Amino acid sequence: MEEHRKYILDRFQEHLHENFSAYCAQHGVDRSDENRLLIFLIDQDLIAPVHVQRYTIIKEFELLYPTLQYHKTHTVNVLAHRFNISERSVWSILKHAQKGKKGR
Repeated sequence: MEEHRKYILDRFQEHLHENFSAYCAQHGVDRSDENRLLIFLIDQDLIAPVHVQRYTIIKEFELLYPTLQYHKTHTVNVLAHRFNISERSVWSILKHAQKGKKGR
């Protein structure tokens, strides 16, 4: 079973490498730019925008929460305004992030 998983990861990497090279050539950009790979992954829908949003909200919350004297509601309000999303969306993202941590 592990052999099949390794094979699919190897093939994924090969396809990704080929397509990223073509993407860089098409856009006239340097392949060595790490940010380009991330943009490519998002453009190819390999990383969904919703995952980018969730990850960013969670990481920003972790940074901001202590600086706002651990006031969760205030932190959620700041993030909602900063990223132009509803407070309810921020609460939902944080709630699902907590569920994920408990399951580990």
